[in-house]
Amino acid sequence: MSTIVDVAHKAKVSITTVSRVTNSSPHKVNPTTRAKVIKAIQELDYRPNALAKGLLMKRTMTVGIIIPDISNPYYAEIVRGIQDKADEHGYAVILLNTERNPDRILKHIYFLREKAADGIIFSGGVIHEGKIISSLKELRDRVIVIGQHRVDFPAVVIDNAGGATEAVRYLVELNHQRIGFIGGPDHSLSTKERLSGYRSALTQKGYPYDRGFVRKGDLTPVSGYLLAKDLIRKERLTAVFCANDQMAFGAIRAAKELGLTVPDDLSVVGFDNIPFSAYYNPSLTTVGIPMVDVGVAAMDMFIHRSLKKDTGRVRRFDTQLLVRDSTAKRKPSARHSVIREGMRKNAA
Repeated sequence: MSTIVDVAHKAKVSITTVSRVTNSSPHKVNPTTRAKVIKAIQELDYRPNALAKGLLMKRTMTVGIIIPDISNPYYAEIVRGIQDKADEHGYAVILLNTERNPDRILKHIYFLREKAADGIIFSGGVIHEGKIISSLKELRDRVIVIGQHRVDFPAVVIDNAGGATEAVRYLVELNHQRIGFIGGPDHSLSTKERLSGYRSALTQKGYPYDRGFVRKGDLTPVSGYLLAKDLIRKERLTAVFCANDQMAFGAIRAAKELGLTVPDDLSVVGFDNIPFSAYYNPSLTTVGIPMVDVGVAAMDMFIHRSLKKDTGRVRRFDTQLLVRDSTAKRKPSARHSVIREGMRKNAA
């Protein structure tokens, strides 16, 4: 493997000159000399030592991304946006998955600090408590968060409450009155906001909020499936609003197993607009988030802050209701007796 000494010897220049060329130093290098150095680099296939370069630049050109669920396409799309922007600016990305485990979150933060990562982009999970927030505060402006985290870090946020309100208002306009909500865990601030939007829409339309219509899970398809079965069996619902698409997929599966047709007997709405939602059967009505753009914005904010450029501490993204085949106008109430009978037979 060629070294900087080899390049200097071949180009007949000093090591300092080679370093100035490879590290884009502000010190001027004669164009003819620069060309000789570049030619030597190419002929020797020289690769600068990343650690040495990082020490010189006081940057390692790496950024850590911490996410709670690598299997969730929502986070995959956000990471894609981060990666695209990182590639444009020569950054390497280290992706770490936590499974929403606080110990793993802390472990990953320490790992990134040990590797001298230039910063961390944190998406999802809980960071506003205990040792986690203390360890992140030590990094100061080297942390960007995606979503609401109750922390004073630069953030990219999504209008979760507004998106949920629009979705539930749409269901009410389809004459649905008994609308269930399947959400995430209590510590998920995003799903709390989506529950708040659900309640707000009901209030705006003059309907009471009934806790019996609400279930909370872990944002997975299995959770949506189990909670929807319980909710449909116990309540005469005509629609269900889910806090993410994955739980909505589970809810549709549960409805079908109970002998209901989606959307004729039960309308289902999700949130996120992950790529598969348009191709599910039926295609899912959902609240769309520009996930790739969110990732790009987070990385862009990090790059600007690392260059000491002020771009503001918050970037906001609106949502969009995408109407597809999983929602329809409510059927006459007489239909419920048939539905209930079908559910009894399927449950037997």
